[in-house]
Amino acid sequence: MSKEHAKHNEKACDHLLGKPNEEGLTFHDWVVTTAFYSAMHYVQHEIFPLEIGGAVYNSFNEYYHRHFKGSEKPSKHTATAELVRLNIYNAYASYKALVDSCHTARYTDYQTSAAVAEAARRRLDQIKKFLKK
Repeated sequence: MSKEHAKHNEKACDHLLGKPNEEGLTFHDWVVTTAFYSAMHYVQHEIFPLEIGGAVYNSFNEYYHRHFKGSEKPSKHTATAELVRLNIYNAYASYKALVDSCHTARYTDYQTSAAVAEAARRRLDQIKKFLKK
């Protein structure tokens, strides 16, 4: 995943935040979603390449497909969250909160409040503070 993709999603997040359409509708669910996907791309860029036990993984997809086998493998989002916990621990709480709020906005209730959207954007900024690349 590229840092450019993270920045693109972050710009989409900022564009959507607090900008109702011509009918007065807001898209807070998409603010949360774009904040999460921006964070996902940022942390994957930060973590990879990754060495584990002498094996080098150049990308998240390479890691996921080589590291996990069979029916017991976690979802890609769960695997990424675990990598954040192990490699960027200080960002984990904010990242996990974004995972959860995005899942809610996408699959449970798209009618996300402005407060939740603004919190998602703040969490993205909090995560970025712990990145070095």
